[in-house]
Amino acid sequence: MRISWIRRTHRYLGLVIGLQLLLWTVSGFYFSWNNIEQVRGEHLSVGPRGLAPTDTTFLSPGVITAALTGRVSDIENIEHVLLRSLLGEPVYEIKYRVNGDVRYTLASARTGILRSPISREEAVAVAEADFAPDAPVLAVELIGDVGEDSEYRGRELPAYRVVFDHPSGTRVYVAAERGLVTARRNNTWRVFDFMWMFHIMDYEARDDINNIVLRLLSILGVVTVLSGFLLWGFTSPVLRRRRRRTGPLPRQ
Repeated sequence: MRISWIRRTHRYLGLVIGLQLLLWTVSGFYFSWNNIEQVRGEHLSVGPRGLAPTDTTFLSPGVITAALTGRVSDIENIEHVLLRSLLGEPVYEIKYRVNGDVRYTLASARTGILRSPISREEAVAVAEADFAPDAPVLAVELIGDVGEDSEYRGRELPAYRVVFDHPSGTRVYVAAERGLVTARRNNTWRVFDFMWMFHIMDYEARDDINNIVLRLLSILGVVTVLSGFLLWGFTSPVLRRRRRRTGPLPRQ
């Protein structure tokens, strides 16, 4: 009776979660056989370029922050002022908060002039400078909103999406306020993201690894495996012969 109950439990649980167990295995196999740098598109990226070693004449960051607070009166706090390069020119990137929202502004490190978000042409130039292969640009689009399942979800907006004519299907996303590449998406990433959706069982945002469906199926998966071990233990010929040889324990 006990073996029959374990066998039925194992059989029906296998039917319920067998497909998900297969998806977990296949997706895990895919993750382990793909280099994360290729998924992120880093293997096709030139990477960030620093300032010229001889370029050392810059205004004080205090001058920049004073100019910003003079223009934007409701700044809650300034989180950082970062010196970096934008298309070969030194700029200060100022990160600050307004009404709880994170904002960015760029300013020339030489003149202190605060600048507007980058233009379409500048976004293309930033993307082309980042993308190593010599490939033409197919399309450029300024996006201000994305869905939960977008390949650019959770990133800074507005942003320019620059699509390259390349076998990798690469799209480079450039944040408009920062003039900085914030994401690279290619065909490998899209397959990875599709597998990740099945792996964590979040079919909308694809980011919630604590959802109730995943937790429930994980518990059922453990029960299925344990019932399989129990079933093997009760039906194994080797263990049966050992139990017969050993016999019942003597009473005290």
